[in-house]
Amino acid sequence: MNMKQLPSSLHILAFGFMAIGSLMLTGCTDRVMVAEEKMTEIRNSPAQPIEPPPEPELVEDYVYDASDLRSPFLPQSLLNLQNQIENDDGVTLDVTRIKEPLEDYELSQLVYHGVIISPEGVQYGLVQRPDGLVQNVKVGDYMGMNNGRIVEITSTQINLIEIVPDNRGRYVEKPASLISSP
Repeated sequence: MNMKQLPSSLHILAFGFMAIGSLMLTGCTDRVMVAEEKMTEIRNSPAQPIEPPPEPELVEDYVYDASDLRSPFLPQSLLNLQNQIENDDGVTLDVTRIKEPLEDYELSQLVYHGVIISPEGVQYGLVQRPDGLVQNVKVGDYMGMNNGRIVEITSTQINLIEIVPDNRGRYVEKPASLISSP
């Protein structure tokens, strides 16, 4: 190859690149023109009517009232006892009764550890006080600061009926439980 042929081959190569570039630009221009024509056609066409939104479906109001249903968190035995008590005219505090040692503490301060049965068949619950002493209780004993009378002792909890003031200035009985520690 001689030196004189080299520049002419570069010119041919450059001319080829320009030809390809112009063809590419022409292709782009054609597509842009087609898109602009389509947009003009869309703009000039009459407006389409808009469909109205669907009518909302009417839903009936639902009132949830579970006041007449049994609470799933209280044992049935306590609910039966509470129903018997609610039929009474009123509850009065026995101010002459001597307080028992476990009535000095809130139920949340006491820990139930389980049940033992005496040779005579009497069930005793083992309750730990905040000072660490364990005391045994039986059905009929009192504990807690709300005059809680023990009505049932099971292997997992002690069920009580407490006497608490209501919003009408009277006293009512309500169930409470002291559940054993894990």
